Amino acid sequence: MPVEIDIDQRLATIADATLEIVAADGLDGVSIRAVAKRIGGSTTLVTNYLPTREALLQNAIEHAMRGWATEMDQAVEGADASGRLLAMARWACSTTGDDEVLRRLFMEILGRGGPGSDSLKALNEDGRQNHEMLAGAARDAGAADPAFAADVLHLVFRGFYVAGLEDPERWNSERMTPLIDRLVRLLTTGP
Repeated sequence: MPVEIDIDQRLATIADATLEIVAADGLDGVSIRAVAKRIGGSTTLVTNYLPTREALLQNAIEHAMRGWATEMDQAVEGADASGRLLAMARWACSTTGDDEVLRRLFMEILGRGGPGSDSLKALNEDGRQNHEMLAGAARDAGAADPAFAADVLHLVFRGFYVAGLEDPERWNSERMTPLIDRLVRLLTTGP
C-alpha cells in the first residue's frame, strides 16, 4: 500500500530547507541537489514537487508570506479599527525568527530577478496587497489621505528592510517602534 504524503507538509519542509541554505550560503547556494541533501533525500524527492530552482525559490517565498500573514493577523488581533494601522506598522518594523534571512532573499531576488521571474512576480503581488491593506487601515484610522499614508508607510517599511540588513545593530525593532508610532500619529492626525 502506498504511503500517503502530506503535500503541504512536504512543500513546507522543502521551503524550510531552502531558507536554511539561503541563511548559510546565500542565494547562490540554492539548488535542487542542495535542498535534497538538506532534507536527506534524492533530487527526485524535490523535483516531484518543484521541478526547477525558480520553483524552489517561489515555494520558499510563498511559504514565508503565509507565515508572515499569520503573524500579522496575530499582531492586529483585538485592535479596533483606529488601532489596526499602528499594530500593522509595528509588526512590519519588527524582526523575529528568520526575518533577516527572508529579507536578504527578497533583496537578492529583487536585484537579480528578470522580468519573467515568478519569484519576482510573487514579491510584487505581495507588495501590492500589503499596500492595499495599509490604505484600508489608514482609512479606518481616520487618515485624511489614506493613499498617501499607505505610500509613506510602504516606503518606510521597505527602507527599513534594507537598512536593517545594512546595519542591523542600528536599525532594529527597538529603534523603529517609537519612530513608527510617531509617524502613524502624524499620518492619522493631519498637519
